[in-house]
Amino acid sequence: MKDGPTLQQRAAGLMRIALSMLDEAGEATAAAQVQAAIDSLGRVDPAEPDEGLLAEAAALSDPTLIRAMGGALSVLGVLMARRGEIGVDELANILGIYAVTTAESARNEGLILGYWAGMLRDVAQCIDGQSGTKEKVAE
Repeated sequence: MKDGPTLQQRAAGLMRIALSMLDEAGEATAAAQVQAAIDSLGRVDPAEPDEGLLAEAAALSDPTLIRAMGGALSVLGVLMARRGEIGVDELANILGIYAVTTAESARNEGLILGYWAGMLRDVAQCIDGQSGTKEKVAE
């Protein structure tokens, strides 16, 4: 288990940064919404976001990049399956196990890996549905 700020403290710290940015931009309604979210946390002491937290938030906030990398991984999985090296479903299972293991120490990385494992599982199901058998993928 990690020492340091709780998820609520980390969220409150990031919301305070967002609040100052919204105030600076003159977005009073959005700033009021963020302030209400901060208030709903009660007496949580906001954590000062460090470089690691800001980088983590930036990586998770780019779903296009995460989907693109998952798509590239799916293409590589299909190519490996065609060569008979490993089935896409087996690759999805291995990546899923790795995602669960990773999530124990790095939750956000585990979530991304789990998403990719799910994409691979979807590809494996599409291949099975189109070809009828896994062996036809290798042909």
